[in-house]
Amino acid sequence: MYNKILQIKSIEHLNDAYFVIGIELGESALEILPGQFFEMKRPEFAHPMLRKPISVYDVQGSTVFFMVKKLGKGTQQLSHLKAGDELDVLGPLGNCFPVKDGSMAILVSGGIGYPPLFYLKKQLETAGKTVYWLHGGRCNDDVFPADETWTDDGSCGKRGFVSDGLSAYLENVTPDVIYACGPQQMLKAVHQLAEKHQVPLYVSLEEYMACGIGVCHGCAVKVKTDCEIGVTYKTVCKDGPVFDSREIVWE
Repeated sequence: MYNKILQIKSIEHLNDAYFVIGIELGESALEILPGQFFEMKRPEFAHPMLRKPISVYDVQGSTVFFMVKKLGKGTQQLSHLKAGDELDVLGPLGNCFPVKDGSMAILVSGGIGYPPLFYLKKQLETAGKTVYWLHGGRCNDDVFPADETWTDDGSCGKRGFVSDGLSAYLENVTPDVIYACGPQQMLKAVHQLAEKHQVPLYVSLEEYMACGIGVCHGCAVKVKTDCEIGVTYKTVCKDGPVFDSREIVWE
């Protein structure tokens, strides 16, 4: 695990909202798994004090890439980085998407849920799986290459929710597994469809993971348990971020 200040190798702005950071990790990069994330911040700024959790987008040789969306102060600061600048990083953190038996997998992503599935797709195809990817976003800036795209405003792909596309797709195709990452309501809709069609679903939850190591419990999520009260809590950063969707209490 890295807990140090590293130099930025590259930064590429994809549009006004999204950019990709590349950092050199040497041979350790090859050990990073799809679904894991890093905590990062610019060391020269005192505020925000905490690092930001950023999913791994891709690994190419010894370089790890992170796709970031400009949302708050921390990600705005990251967007002004240049090659050679320093970045305070902690990672890789969390668990990973399991590569299950079977030949057909569906990926479903929404907005910034795209990056972890990009890296997962590469791993699945390397393992000989057939992959179909549905991606959705609010507008054209939120959409990136996939087999099927949906936008809330119809500015790119089909107009509507990506879960609408999944619903239609599952009427004709039964995959061996579904993987999803995106907003909570999207994941809940995907879970309901997976249950209806009896397909295993693994979700990467989007919670604000302040510490990244399960200490602060700020990212606690309610899960089912066999205990008397029927529920307990797990931390997304340490126990996840990937969960079997049947484990989550969807509210």
